Amino acid sequence: MNEGIGTLKLECPQGHPVGRILKEAAYQAVQYDPGAQVGSRRFWPDERDQPQFTVHCRFCDKPVGEAAATLQTKFRTVVEDASETLAIAALPYT
Repeated sequence: MNEGIGTLKLECPQGHPVGRILKEAAYQAVQYDPGAQVGSRRFWPDERDQPQFTVHCRFCDKPVGEAAATLQTKFRTVVEDASETLAIAALPYT
């Protein structure tokens, strides 16, 4: 049963990975994982993510982002769907 877990892969408009928002166990807090080469995981969202979540695409060398509330809604949809544990969100350039 996968209810309560999920991953929202974040990509730039070119399809490059810029991180993921994940919850690996129902009892765990939601985390942002920028990728091993970029940095360590952190709880998400935190104060720096409000109201706009912005990250840097290291391939395009441009910032991308989305309203934190919009990403929270997309992530909640994945977590609440027991048959789906992965979704992709394309973040526009900011």
